[in-house]
Amino acid sequence: MMSFEYLILIILGLVVGFFAGLLGIGGGAIMVPALTAYFLWQNIDANVAVHMALATSMSCIIFTALLSIHTHQKHQAIIWSITAKMTPAVLLGSALATYWVIQINSKTIAMIFMLLMFLVAIQMAFNFKPKPVAPKRIKTIELIPAGFIIGCISAMIAIGGGSLTVPYLNWHQVNIKKAIATAASIGLPIAVAGSVMFMAQEKKQLIQSAHTIGYIYWPATLSIILGSLFTTKLGANLTHRLPIRLLKKIFAILVALLAIRMYSTIH
Repeated sequence: MMSFEYLILIILGLVVGFFAGLLGIGGGAIMVPALTAYFLWQNIDANVAVHMALATSMSCIIFTALLSIHTHQKHQAIIWSITAKMTPAVLLGSALATYWVIQINSKTIAMIFMLLMFLVAIQMAFNFKPKPVAPKRIKTIELIPAGFIIGCISAMIAIGGGSLTVPYLNWHQVNIKKAIATAASIGLPIAVAGSVMFMAQEKKQLIQSAHTIGYIYWPATLSIILGSLFTTKLGANLTHRLPIRLLKKIFAILVALLAIRMYSTIH
């Protein structure tokens, strides 16, 4: 890989890391469209470009989630009891959804990505959520199906789940900053399960590169991680200082435009 290509991926990592730390979204909303465009630019067949983008995004989220967790934990903001109860269901949901995504074609995935990202963008922009419930401890029997659904949807579009987990926890009157921090911790099992499923798949003949593990293109993973090392902690720290609601509205517009662009390219 030429140095210019590395630079592009490192810059992508800088952007992804910042928003992963700031909003707890894992970065997939940016990475998937950007990596799809990158792989097409590298003459990767369109039939596998989206699969590789999803897989590579998932592998990157593992590391951005770890960095974000480390920073949020310094603020004692993660509610670990919720994370522990949701994790088994999140792992199962993410693994099953990833397995299903691998079986379908890139055009269908691009459409699913675009539609789900529209919903995510609308939720982020307008903060739609059910009427808040009275503050109380969330029951395990409720956290399990919620975790499964969050894992499934997040894996389909390779996001850390923050755009789903944060409003869910906030609905239960969890402080927004603690909700963002806890969402970052739940993003880790989503990414681990998805990455393992993508790595376990045999390469398709359309994937010509030797630098892949299953569908994961590891040079991109390493480059993006390198970039995110410089900005994930910054983003997580700024969560406690910046107007998050305004930033989410701006980010919602960005991810919607990226999703449209990705679909139009594949379609």
